[in-house]
Amino acid sequence: TKHSLRSTLYEALFTKHQKMSTPHTLSLLLAYAACGLLHELSHLTAASWLSHDENASAIGLLLGALRSSLGRVSIVDQDITNWEQGVIRHSGWIGSVVLAVMVHLIAPSGVRAPRMAAAVTALEAITTDLLGFTPVHSLHDHKASRLVLFCGNFGVLLLNPSWLSIDGGRTALDVLEKMVNVTMMRGAQSGGVVTFEPTKFTRSKGETVADSAPPSLRGVRSRVVNAKRTDLSKKVRGKVVQDNCERLTGNLRGFDKPEYTVNTGGGRLVRGFFGHTRFATSSKATFDGTHPHQWSRRREYNIFPFSSSSANNTCSGPRRMGVENYITHNGDFEFYKCNGKYYDVEVVQKWLENVLQVPMPAAVDSAAIAGVIDLLRT
Repeated sequence: TKHSLRSTLYEALFTKHQKMSTPHTLSLLLAYAACGLLHELSHLTAASWLSHDENASAIGLLLGALRSSLGRVSIVDQDITNWEQGVIRHSGWIGSVVLAVMVHLIAPSGVRAPRMAAAVTALEAITTDLLGFTPVHSLHDHKASRLVLFCGNFGVLLLNPSWLSIDGGRTALDVLEKMVNVTMMRGAQSGGVVTFEPTKFTRSKGETVADSAPPSLRGVRSRVVNAKRTDLSKKVRGKVVQDNCERLTGNLRGFDKPEYTVNTGGGRLVRGFFGHTRFATSSKATFDGTHPHQWSRRREYNIFPFSSSSANNTCSGPRRMGVENYITHNGDFEFYKCNGKYYDVEVVQKWLENVLQVPMPAAVDSAAIAGVIDLLRT
């Protein structure tokens, strides 16, 4: 998606930050912003041309593209047919690819920033506009068809161990804070993040990790309710630091452990942070209604491994592993279909309390999704 591709750009900057000076980094970011602006301008120009809007101006289109690029959302609100939607969508990736080719041909060989920015923007555009790897919703009413592209959930995967080893994960948390800041546009009443870490780390960086079994993991959830005049992104980041970082150094716990370090015999774990910002639509903005949601607490289960090599091995025994599920969710969970019959969410909530033997953690419908996942997963 656009967010994951954007994280690739951040990773390229981060892993080479010792070689790139501040002016080079700034020029890359400015070039990336300019390419994004031109990409959105392609969409809006196509929409204006199809609507035959005589009042459209170059300044208006430019301002619209600027709002779209800053908000990471493009909205076309007019009467459009399916083929017109296709023209508007494909104009984006075609324009970005043409721009990338032109920049590659025109830019001097020693100037890397415009080339990299144009290439990443073109790759984003192909992934989203051409291949469709992005949420697309058509909201129909009696007057118009509205094409909307947006995302409220967010997350980051630290695929490169350098995100942890160089500065203890501080830059990764900067990116996470920025993601929260962006998603605040759809709701900033409360927010939360969950991550997973080993229940027990190895003692030192030089200690190797056993190859036989992956380490047992536990979830660490950080949630906050925003105040009237506070910044939700900073409050979420502060709670994540409080729950996941060493107090003296501010580094993420385990940043230098073999579990996350490829060159020391481990490296089988990838640190990830997954979250959600909320605007309460049918209930109050409370702490227990804040995502990520969990119905059942972590439990130990007998896990039976299965593979082609172990299928005929009668001596293969189970492993005791902790299992816990967290979810973030946009939308409404109003009913659930079971055995061909539909049940309201209130009935589902009471049913989950009985079958899971766990009291309902929150009355919001999203918490019930976590309960259903617990039931299906275990």
